[in-house]
Amino acid sequence: MINEYAKKLLKESLIYDVGFGDLTTELIIPKNHESKAIIRVKENAVVCGINIVADFLDDYNLKYKTFVNEGDIVQKNTYIMEIYGNTKTILILERTILNFLMHLSGIATKTYNIVKMVREINKNVKIACTRKTLPMLSMVEKYAVYIGGGDTHRFRLDDMVIIKDNHIEAVGIEKCFKEIKKLSFSKKVEIEVDNLEQLKEVLKYRPDIVLLDNFKPDDIKNALNIINEFENKKGHRPLIEVSGGINEDNVMDYAKYNIDVISMGCLIHSARAVDMGLDLFRM
Repeated sequence: MINEYAKKLLKESLIYDVGFGDLTTELIIPKNHESKAIIRVKENAVVCGINIVADFLDDYNLKYKTFVNEGDIVQKNTYIMEIYGNTKTILILERTILNFLMHLSGIATKTYNIVKMVREINKNVKIACTRKTLPMLSMVEKYAVYIGGGDTHRFRLDDMVIIKDNHIEAVGIEKCFKEIKKLSFSKKVEIEVDNLEQLKEVLKYRPDIVLLDNFKPDDIKNALNIINEFENKKGHRPLIEVSGGINEDNVMDYAKYNIDVISMGCLIHSARAVDMGLDLFRM
């Protein structure tokens, strides 16, 4: 499913990029000219999107050979793919496929590096992304997080219930939980809390997941004490997620605690594209 969706995105991107035609290529390159092109990664990275690009090239009668697998960790100056065929077609597709590979590989690389760092002190906590994604790219960006070893969290609003601060502000905590009783048993319920008093109040409703939002690292310990006390008295312990302003510089301050999920918008919205290039060779 991800390949078909991504190919549609690539085709739409290509239509926009080409417009009414590639003026330079159409004027300079003969119609039946053929070439070989090599895609090279110019820095250490986790490769993501290469299988999708390969499928995309099939639709344009280009041959290819891949030298790495999806999710492989590669070193600077690694050749990851060769492409053979019509030179005009290769040049017209060049920027579309490179942008795609660079963006997804950047997300996968950032995720991998953070997961690797966290695993040094916490083997169990999941590193998850959020819905802070680019319009229409959420599915492929979250796929890149998965390839990098992270958790995709919910893809869409219909995946699960997350009661956020604005829901609470609108109708109150009690009303929120009263209304979600209409929900199917198959959907999990998560609620976001902003402070310790709010945490105490929501625990009595036994949510599946509690999100400690914008808690400072030192406040996590106090929150865990409240949750542990509730578990000892009532026999219920929700999954514990922390989020809000967490990045590679401070994630270790959170990972040291016995929590289940650290969600980080920066995995996607602050991921730098991996530097790649396509070099053409005459056949």
